[in-house]
Amino acid sequence: MEGKSIGDYIKKVSDRIPAEDIPLLVAWAESREFKKGTVLLKEGTVCREFYLVEKGYLRTWYNKDGAAINLNFTFEGAFTTNLKSLNGRLPSELTIEAGEDARVWVFNLDLRRERPGSDAQIVLFVRRLALHIMLVAEEHSNLFKLYTPTERYRYIEKNNPTLLQRISLSQLATYLGVTRETLSRIRGKKV
Repeated sequence: MEGKSIGDYIKKVSDRIPAEDIPLLVAWAESREFKKGTVLLKEGTVCREFYLVEKGYLRTWYNKDGAAINLNFTFEGAFTTNLKSLNGRLPSELTIEAGEDARVWVFNLDLRRERPGSDAQIVLFVRRLALHIMLVAEEHSNLFKLYTPTERYRYIEKNNPTLLQRISLSQLATYLGVTRETLSRIRGKKV
């Protein structure tokens, strides 16, 4: 988030958020530091928070027969949460953890009740943020619907090289839906 403030990232969610509401939304967030491997959302608990990564990254994954399958990596300046758990107040099927030492802005939905008069602005922001997160998730989902594993890798290479620089091969392989060996072959092929 170098050179940008939390308010800039709130505005990125929706440019229609009035400037006078930004301080209210910033006051709703709490900055926290997490060591690599710290779990922010544990499988089986109900999600009540949105996360904005200021430094480091968060890894979203689920357990499939004892193997961690990576669904998302959220880097500096991006938001994440588990919308299904958050909206339905259901136990999360996912885990969100710090992929490296991280500084994260945590927006806790339960805190909004403690700040009278702010509910309408926060509800509007949460709706816009949920839509923003869904659009990002749809883009990732389309990678699997439209592209082969090789094409997915090339897409990431072109559009999100940070993944290739900061994520281990094993984690990247599960994210792309291939084995580590297949990923090594894909990486070895020249375009």
